[in-house]
Amino acid sequence: MSDVMKPSGDPLPPLSDFPATSPCLKVCLLDVAQECRGCRRTLGEIGGWSRMTLDERRAVNRRIGFRGHDERR
Repeated sequence: MSDVMKPSGDPLPPLSDFPATSPCLKVCLLDVAQECRGCRRTLGEIGGWSRMTLDERRAVNRRIGFRGHDERR
């Protein structure tokens, strides 16, 4: 099985390194590509979040680079 790669050719960290929690920042504004400017999820990812498995959520968080919210949030 091959590693998932970044566009740079470097392997991505494993899914287990990412939380399954929502990256939502409550700053919901979609750009022309239908991606939220707050959390960077697509409209489809936002709408389907509650039906995703934990690994599907982690995959979204890996794609957007979300590692968890700051405790002061």
